[in-house]
Amino acid sequence: MARGPRVKPGVRWSLMGVGAIVAGVVVVAAWSRVIDRQQTLEEIGRLRDDLYRARVASDRCRGGLRTSESALRELGVSIDSMRARVDSFEALDRRGVPADRYPDYLELFDSYNDSVGVWEGRERRLRAAEEACRETIEGHNAISDSLQRVLAEAGIETS
Repeated sequence: MARGPRVKPGVRWSLMGVGAIVAGVVVVAAWSRVIDRQQTLEEIGRLRDDLYRARVASDRCRGGLRTSESALRELGVSIDSMRARVDSFEALDRRGVPADRYPDYLELFDSYNDSVGVWEGRERRLRAAEEACRETIEGHNAISDSLQRVLAEAGIETS
């Protein structure tokens, strides 16, 4: 049986060392890809959880705004009605409200003024709530954009 040329032991060990290094590099590269993929999947899961929580918060916020806006409109209608009644008292006589109707007029006028103050306070709170909701919705949108970016980088289609 013929054998090929004999390789010197030093060269043999060198070739085995190079082979081991190449195999090690391949294993490390493959393991690195597995770890990167796992980290990407964990980030996607975290972003999806964050997006769900942000969506719930945004929906609650919008619902609260709709309720507050509706209540403010209703109060506005009530105030407009009171104002019309105040005007009707003042229109009874060009010299002013008749003396016998003055206590009723004064009570209504005070209620009207108090209601306007209440309306102004609610309106300020509504504007503050709108600003907070805007921040909540912008946060939701930022999380959604991040998730879309990570999915695109991972090659995952979302359309």
